[in-house]
Parts: sequence; structure tokens; C-alpha cells
Amino acid sequence: MSDEAAGKTTSERRRAPRFNISLPVTVSDAATGRSYVATVDNISLGGVCLLIESDIPAGTRLVIHLPIAPDMTMRIEASLVRTTNVGEFGVAFVSLSDEELDRLSDFFELRQM
Repeated sequence: MSDEAAGKTTSERRRAPRFNISLPVTVSDAATGRSYVATVDNISLGGVCLLIESDIPAGTRLVIHLPIAPDMTMRIEASLVRTTNVGEFGVAFVSLSDEELDRLSDFFELRQM
């Protein structure tokens, strides 16, 4: 039975806690290389909600350039899974190594202090 059929809400289906942060990032289309300026609205170890003032079709493969320290930017491969008519884009991370997950976790902890 799917989560929708079981009556679970989106927040109940999420496995990783979300962190509300506002952070400017650059996002690029993996196929075309086109770049977009975006703002992180919230983020987890599984994905991110981005605010973008452009139309990007669901399913688009993206690369998110996430500044996690003054001298370090993570390059995260992702897939656009949800859009709204107000410029919110739900993006799922495609594959993160254990090292990248650790870096993201450390980044979240530092931002919460």
C-alpha cells in the first residue's frame, strides 16, 4: 500500500529531520549546464526545498552548489521531484557518500547553534 493510500502525510513519510535555513545557492541543470540562482528554504539529509524564480520541469537532474564553509562548497547531484506555483521546488538528493552525509550533518549542527 502506498503512503497516500495509507493516509500518511508528507511530513510522516520523511525519514530525515528538516532544518529551516535561508541560504543562497547556485543550481545548474545537469543536462544543459544552465545555472539558476536559488535560496534554500529548508534542507535535510534526503533533499532540499529551493525557492527559484524560474520554471524547471519535474524530473530535471540538477547539481546544487551548497556553500557549507567559507572555503568549501559541496556539489550535490539531485532530482527535481515537486514544484508549486509559488516557486518552491522539492529536490531529492540522488546519491551522497557517507563522507558527504557526515559533512552535511556537521553543517546542519553548526547552523543550528
